[in-house]
Amino acid sequence: MVDVRGFRGVRFVPEKTGSPDHVLTPPYDVISPEQRARLAAEGPYNMVHLMLPEARGQLNKYESAADYFDTWLAEGILMQDAEPSFYLVRQKFRGIEGVNYTRRGFFATVRLPEEGEQIVLGHERTFPKPVEDRLKLMEAVHANLEPVFGLYKDPSHELTPFLDQMNERPADLTAKTMEGVNVEVWRVAAAPAVSEFFEDQILYIADGHHRFRTAGLYRDAQREKNPDKGSQPYDYVMMGLVPMDDPGLKIYPTHRLMAKPEGFDPAAFLRSLKKWFDVEKEDGDLALTVKRKRARNALGVAIHGYGNYVLTLKDVDRLELLGDDHGPAWRDLDVAVLHRGILEQVLGIPEGTVLTYDHDAKSTMEAVQKGEVDLAFILRSTRADQVCACADAREAMPQKSTYFYPKLPSGGVMNRF
Repeated sequence: MVDVRGFRGVRFVPEKTGSPDHVLTPPYDVISPEQRARLAAEGPYNMVHLMLPEARGQLNKYESAADYFDTWLAEGILMQDAEPSFYLVRQKFRGIEGVNYTRRGFFATVRLPEEGEQIVLGHERTFPKPVEDRLKLMEAVHANLEPVFGLYKDPSHELTPFLDQMNERPADLTAKTMEGVNVEVWRVAAAPAVSEFFEDQILYIADGHHRFRTAGLYRDAQREKNPDKGSQPYDYVMMGLVPMDDPGLKIYPTHRLMAKPEGFDPAAFLRSLKKWFDVEKEDGDLALTVKRKRARNALGVAIHGYGNYVLTLKDVDRLELLGDDHGPAWRDLDVAVLHRGILEQVLGIPEGTVLTYDHDAKSTMEAVQKGEVDLAFILRSTRADQVCACADAREAMPQKSTYFYPKLPSGGVMNRF
């Protein structure tokens, strides 16, 4: 059973910090070293000092984060709410395609699954190095500094009245983040009806797989140190929960750029593709044409000096093209067709070969036109239902199959154990 409950959130006090614009940030894993330096210079209470800490004096970086966290609590820079609450969040942003959107959700804590429970499902692999880093940070601060981004299904819009509390009064916090996203946060009562709604749900991780994995490892370690203590705050992880049909839930594609393989012949490559794909020359906007394709699987390829082409998968034997080591949900993905079918089978490029990635189709195409790269593959967005299907099937998607934008903000609220 999914256990969603309110928590005594830890929040920055704007009267002490100054503008929240200089406090809230995107998550740690999308901030480059250059951006980290810029954000740190914006103010002494920017979230990067906690989530991307640096060593200070005799303190290593994790000790530095813990020192900041404890000091800010003691000095009233941070305060912990007296009563368990939910925290509504609204983000207003301009999408990559230039359209304005609004996305709504809320922060809560969710009980971490026990072994064998399948109540919170992910679609990405996790890797040891980032988990180790996040675990050391969590062990130092004893808190969830950033939320895991989760999705839930609410086709009857039962929680709409709960989210509509955003319209009843001004937000408790407003900020504009580094990427230009307007964030508003409200503290509201932890209504029992909201918790009851989730009891028979399954939650899906959109972003934050490493944070979720870290929370589970931290819980397990604490249980070993403190057996027989019953339910504890570390049995729960802070999540930002967004309805799956929210109009502002945007998933963008990540296009692939690469150098041509040794001996690459564009004409021979296109001929090889015709066994599996309908291949159409495209003299207009390749990305737009691919996006508008209603075929089950379609993508584009731009070849420097040779032109742009739309590739639409024929009614072929997918097992022959993609193998049988993954199930139907995985074989339904455009990105799986690209990686397993085109890169590995047609081009003979080994799995795991490092590629260059770009979310912007325009800059991707310009890179090909200028000869900065030899090849680029233009993808459509992975759909939310495909994310759920792979998660339900316990199938990890190929790397960078989804780009949820914007990320949930870091610094709106934290969960202290």
